[in-house]
Amino acid sequence: MKFSCLQQDLLPPLQQVGRSVGVHSALPVLDNILLSCEGKKLRLAATNLEVGVIKWVPVEVEIEGELTIPAKTFIELISSLGQSKITFESEGEILTVESGKAKVTINGIAASEFPAIPLPDGKGFSFPKHIFLACSQILFATAVDEGRPQLTGVLTKAEGQKLEFVATDGFRLAHLIVPLDKEGAPFKSLIPKRTFEEILRIIAEDSEDQLTISPSQNQNQIVFTIGPTTLSSRLIEGVFPSWEKIIPQKTNTRLILEREEFLKALKLAAIFSASENVVSLELGKDKFQLSSSAKQLGTQENELEAQVEGEQLKIAFNTKFLLDVVSAASSKQLMVEFSGPLSPALIKPVGIEGLEYILMPVRLT
Repeated sequence: MKFSCLQQDLLPPLQQVGRSVGVHSALPVLDNILLSCEGKKLRLAATNLEVGVIKWVPVEVEIEGELTIPAKTFIELISSLGQSKITFESEGEILTVESGKAKVTINGIAASEFPAIPLPDGKGFSFPKHIFLACSQILFATAVDEGRPQLTGVLTKAEGQKLEFVATDGFRLAHLIVPLDKEGAPFKSLIPKRTFEEILRIIAEDSEDQLTISPSQNQNQIVFTIGPTTLSSRLIEGVFPSWEKIIPQKTNTRLILEREEFLKALKLAAIFSASENVVSLELGKDKFQLSSSAKQLGTQENELEAQVEGEQLKIAFNTKFLLDVVSAASSKQLMVEFSGPLSPALIKPVGIEGLEYILMPVRLT
């Protein structure tokens, strides 16, 4: 294998692929990045067996071939060379790197030991990447506890001309529906949160507008493609809860208020709810009050301007969970619907279609 390219053209995609390397893995080859010259392009690939990333980079190829190189060492080396032309040549399992008067050799591992990264089956669908960016507003609702792995991912469902995402940890739920211009192949998958986070990073770094989602050829992976980048991810096994059942079907009290003011009030309430982590909401005729207390600190009460319709109500929530919801919503106003002091609340960002949050209350003592 022999190829050359500019340092500034290789480093960004190399760093991007390097995020998916299996650091300190039981399989040494997972600590490596695969370099593979095909035609006039270099294929960079890395995997930790959960997520795999492939990136194509235009280079000047003299001899086709492939080799895996320790990711950390290789990225540090390319970073240190500065903007210049670099030549790479492999012989056996040794890669020689030359730039200016610098010459470096790196010991690699044969490409034959590198795991295959799943590819799409060609039955996916494409849509503008900005649609996927809205997923950043729901990821907080996934569970952290690996004891219930099916709650650590996002249920992703494509049907007709809509794409649906659901995240929940059993205490709060985030639901997003985005319309599509045309129908794609229907599918339903439980995708890890970490995969969503990495795709959001790639989208932010890539200038391409279209994102494609496809099942893999072996059906137990999902594959995302944007421009020269392909990311495959294992799917989470298990049954996602019947989340539709907890969506409130009636409304006794409705609240509309400014999100920024609500957020400031919640941050104040959080200071005095450190031990109990509970904030109380009291709603009356055109009155909305928040209160919280901590035995060792004191108490706080705060009244906000809001539109209140329906029955009077006093209800309490986990302060952090409520803060997460209000922080994630990006609208100027929020509409909150209540059906009782012990029933879930439905929170909708005003003016943002298809996004809603459901939050379980806590019992007041």
